[in-house]
Amino acid sequence: MESLQTIKNRLRAINNIGKITKAMEVVAATKMRKAQELAVNSRPYSWQVLDLLSRLISHKTDSVPFLQEREVRNTLMMIVSSDRGLVGSFNNQLFRVIDEYVRSNKLTTDNFKVVTIGKKAMNFTIKNSYVSEKNFLNFGNMAKPNQMDSVSDFIIEGFLAAKWDRVMSVSMNFKTTLVQTPLLRQIMPVNFDMIRKTVAEIVPTHGRYSELKDIKPEQMEMNEINYLFEPPKDELLNKLIPHLIKMQLYHVMLEANASEHSARRVAMKTASDNADEVASKLSTDYNKVRQSNITRELIEITSTQSALQN
Repeated sequence: MESLQTIKNRLRAINNIGKITKAMEVVAATKMRKAQELAVNSRPYSWQVLDLLSRLISHKTDSVPFLQEREVRNTLMMIVSSDRGLVGSFNNQLFRVIDEYVRSNKLTTDNFKVVTIGKKAMNFTIKNSYVSEKNFLNFGNMAKPNQMDSVSDFIIEGFLAAKWDRVMSVSMNFKTTLVQTPLLRQIMPVNFDMIRKTVAEIVPTHGRYSELKDIKPEQMEMNEINYLFEPPKDELLNKLIPHLIKMQLYHVMLEANASEHSARRVAMKTASDNADEVASKLSTDYNKVRQSNITRELIEITSTQSALQN
């Protein structure tokens, strides 16, 4: 059995770790609540944005490049990960989806490029030798619209310049504090099936705003309406659709923020519980060793006294 000093040192170390993880749990819980509130409150707006986008698609013309289906020669994927660790399997779930997508579509470094948000995604692309067009860091707390502008502008400009013919995104979608799921979305070119799928994914099944789930996808199919456009239709669509795409990417980032803080809070809660369990076991072992030492010393004293009397 280990010595008292060894057990005492281990117990001290475990208690210190427990204090750190509990503090990190409190911080993560605070950030999680703010991120969740922001993400959930943005869902009705995102639904309206996507609904408006679906209406505009019915008026598409050949001069609106965001709506044109091209021959896919190059694919760009936006990967949204965390900058820091201690989030359990948060990042690994994303990376498995990416690897599966690359395998199933038989993509190579010649026709597959990535834009990463987060240090873990950047390290993942380096490890797998994917071609990274640009890396963005420090989006992990609460992303602001102006932060996402740099990402959105880079992706949109590359699409308009035909550097990539299809833009996908992979990120974690917040469901509940305990459940976050990786989602693969097509961002550009915009199509109606993608919009219906995105709407179905961002509406929660329980809790606040869950009433939106009663709206069926077929209800979004609008009858042809003869709108009067001012400025001209092509000019309006070419200006408005990029803004709507930017809002969709911003919503992706909000969901990822909420998911990351939720995953970190759960991971720290698990670590704190494990630290308490190990500390309890070490305390029991410490008391057993201490009691054993006391018993042995009493036996030695009694034996010595008996020997002297004889």
